[in-house]
Amino acid sequence: MKKILLITVLTLFISCSTGQHPDYARNLEITKEWFDVFVTEDFEAVSAYYADEVEYQSAFYGGPIMNREETLNYLKGWQDAMEEITWEAVNYLPGADPETGLPNGSVRTYGYWSGTNTASGKSFRGLWYHYLTFDEDGKIVNGGDFGDATGLVMAVAPDQE
Repeated sequence: MKKILLITVLTLFISCSTGQHPDYARNLEITKEWFDVFVTEDFEAVSAYYADEVEYQSAFYGGPIMNREETLNYLKGWQDAMEEITWEAVNYLPGADPETGLPNGSVRTYGYWSGTNTASGKSFRGLWYHYLTFDEDGKIVNGGDFGDATGLVMAVAPDQE
């Protein structure tokens, strides 16, 4: 009888567990803050979210994995090229370790970037995917963007004369 009770309690415990990484809630809030800060175009504030050692995937065709300095230049380029930037999240999802498939506290998000190109005045709205991985201090150490960056830049470029 004790074994049946123990099995029942363990089954109940496991079925009620979210299986969520303990850092996910914290990292989710940091991710949401990052998007809120990015749209203000406060480059120094955005920079503060990144650890000293970063690996970040560019959204451009053939784009490299970038270090911290390259990542910040990439982000600054987006801020300089666009005005009235907004992020409309469709959802935020927990990430997983690519080797184990287990929750690792990282955050994934799908949503729409909108804004206006500074040079042409043309507006854009595009669906994008981002992932961010954090260290124990809540700094971004890994991440990437997936969307049609090259297509977006071409679509909002000034008209040829």
